[in-house]
Amino acid sequence: MAIISLITDFGIRDEYVGLMKAVILGIDPAAVIVDVSHSVEPQDVTEAAFMLESAYRYFPDGSLHLVVVDPGVGTDRAILYLEAHRQRFLAPDNGVLSLVMPAERAVRLRQVENPQLRRPAVASTFHGRDIMAPAAGHLSRGLDAKELGPEISGVGAVRLTGLRAGAAADGTLIGRVVHIDRFGNLITNIDAVALRRMEPIQAGRSLGVVIGDHVITGIARTYADAAMGRPLSLIGSRGYLEIAVNAGSAQALTGARKGDPVRVCGLS
Repeated sequence: MAIISLITDFGIRDEYVGLMKAVILGIDPAAVIVDVSHSVEPQDVTEAAFMLESAYRYFPDGSLHLVVVDPGVGTDRAILYLEAHRQRFLAPDNGVLSLVMPAERAVRLRQVENPQLRRPAVASTFHGRDIMAPAAGHLSRGLDAKELGPEISGVGAVRLTGLRAGAAADGTLIGRVVHIDRFGNLITNIDAVALRRMEPIQAGRSLGVVIGDHVITGIARTYADAAMGRPLSLIGSRGYLEIAVNAGSAQALTGARKGDPVRVCGLS
């Protein structure tokens, strides 16, 4: 029996999530299934990659993380099984594992190919139910990962580019909005480590966070550090820079959308 986490873009209106759980439990009735989120924007592999990176570290060692955000379903894209960070991951080979896959070439990676570990009839539009959920159920029951399919090199796996913020010659950090939560907080790909590296470069100057026509001075510690209805920036629970409004919505204030650029620079 294993803990299996689920991240999908299925929403909860349709039966898709329930059917995946039914298939898993039909193979391993003792499996513990945790719904991380089913509200990833449709086909947004980047958003799912950041959500997975945020979530996996809070699970016990040996947990299995099943991600089904799969715009290439039914094509010849592979399905991958990865072991890393004392965790296990099962997902399409579309870059969704980019932030959890070690950079070095020697990664424990397999291609899920064994036809005996899938449902008898495989729909070309629902590999989450017919291939990935059965594999997860069998792994939960103790299946040796070698039975999934051949070991492959991490070199050939799809990796998303531009996930991390970059730095300009003057030390300005250039990132973007990668997620907007239900509170309207704008979560960027600028992480706390990058901000700490920036501080010596901008010594003696206040940091400014720029999005659109809005400039926010300084990095706050809590949402309440700004006056009610005023914007602020802070390091959120994911470890990334967020733009927020105390008791309000930064999305509504700025009109920002996912993908919009965000800069952190020294202010004169």
